Amino acid sequence: MLLSLIVAASSAIASAPKTSLPIFNLPATGAPASSQVILLAVDERSLPLRHNLALFLSQPEVIRQPVLAPSTSPTAPDNSAAHFNGTVIRENGKYRMWYYAVGHIPATDNGKDGEFGISPVCYAESIDGVAWVRPNLRQVLWRGTLENNCIALGDGPALGSNACSVIRDDDELSPERRYKMAFGFQDPKLKMSRAGTAISPDGIHWTRLPSDASGQNFSEIASLYKHGGVYFLNTHIRGWGESDRPEGRQAYVWISTDFDHWLPEPAASFKVAEPVDHSGYGTHGLPPANYTQVHLGVGAASYGNVAIGLWGMWNNRIPNWGEGGINCDLGLVISQDGIHFDEVVKGLAYIKSEASPADPVSGKNYPTILHQSNSIFNVGNETWIYHGRWRNVDFQRLKGKIQFQHIAKNYWGAVALAKLPRDRWGYLGLAGANHWSGVKMHGSVWSTPITLPAGTNPRLTLNATDLEGLRIEVADELYQPMRGFEQGSAGGQRNAFDARVDWGGRFLSELAGKTIRLRVHFARADGVNPRLYALNLTQD
Repeated sequence: MLLSLIVAASSAIASAPKTSLPIFNLPATGAPASSQVILLAVDERSLPLRHNLALFLSQPEVIRQPVLAPSTSPTAPDNSAAHFNGTVIRENGKYRMWYYAVGHIPATDNGKDGEFGISPVCYAESIDGVAWVRPNLRQVLWRGTLENNCIALGDGPALGSNACSVIRDDDELSPERRYKMAFGFQDPKLKMSRAGTAISPDGIHWTRLPSDASGQNFSEIASLYKHGGVYFLNTHIRGWGESDRPEGRQAYVWISTDFDHWLPEPAASFKVAEPVDHSGYGTHGLPPANYTQVHLGVGAASYGNVAIGLWGMWNNRIPNWGEGGINCDLGLVISQDGIHFDEVVKGLAYIKSEASPADPVSGKNYPTILHQSNSIFNVGNETWIYHGRWRNVDFQRLKGKIQFQHIAKNYWGAVALAKLPRDRWGYLGLAGANHWSGVKMHGSVWSTPITLPAGTNPRLTLNATDLEGLRIEVADELYQPMRGFEQGSAGGQRNAFDARVDWGGRFLSELAGKTIRLRVHFARADGVNPRLYALNLTQD
């Protein structure tokens, strides 16, 4: 059984997803075949060869006010924190959110409702993705009432969840399994966090599956995503480094081809360097504390041939935890195969906690911990990035059973939103702009090989500015120009998300079934300074 799962996972990653659409292949990258291709400027594996060009990262616009803050109801499951280790999905004219909540534990409860006061998964809805309502689901008895937005994960006692990640699986043939969830829960016997799974026909009524994604292993969840027909659960776990040394927080991914059976072996997904000096090992077998670690893993979303995501840059400052201590920024990463993620700019925060801060407390210096998720998607000509803000109060130092009545006035978490122009994570531009802005310059970039689907009419568009400064050439896999495809142009537009490339009457359909490379030439002169954010290949 185990061997068949391993073979199935390897085959599914390398093969095309189940679709009737013609598919593109990128044979050199390990990316799955897909019905469309996006080559992002921030993706060095898709656009590897660059001359006289520099990468410039975009800066997301962060909405200062949280889109979902803690409830004010004394019986609400999220009256202390609406944490976004969760998911937002946009469908049928509305937005749907699943998140995990923390509520006050009244002194009269004596902490009986669970460690940390964590509730079951909670649910909210929105028309615009910014203003949210909490529907009354009447599924879980919480603080003596059914009037809440808690979701029951199967029968039996309400199960507290310290994370949840949801996908809508449109390739699923069974309507009862349309929605899939991975959720974190505290195992009372093993005394550690694990990852369970559940399925639903509507996202409201859930059935817990018998097999847990991480088995009986410790894991804390960042995201569930489907890429190339395979399910991935990205987490941080307690791994082992070179010479059997225990690691700090690092990102690992669990893999399934059917969402019922998960390979017992996780794969290292994204790691940061551990300290070279190992003299600090010994205390509980842990590595030295004060270095940046990977919190929760990678929060990723699949774009067909690539998965793009964020990792939690946990800036450890032990013994300081709360005031003046640990904060967490978000770094930008990208993957071809859904397993291994490359950091776009090593060690550089893409969304800083200072740019998306938790609400401050007068007289306190609480840092912000940001949470990443799989909720990265396009809305019109914008890319939306939902994430969480957690005010890092120092509750970890409390002795004995943690009861939130001692810290409720300062403990806080909320859901936040950042935006970019669509797919504009960063751009390629001619180098030296800061030094020779008026000087004519040229540069170029090559794509990875791309096999065009046979019998189709592929279309190439550019997401770029100052398009008259860009020329697109088509070559074969060995970099030899293809006659008649040397002078592609997307016109003289100043700013476009989908500018179609034309080769003077020649069409990519003439090359259908062939493996090609795209070469983009840049020219700066006379007020034209082109910026290339992405190339898109689709079907006419």
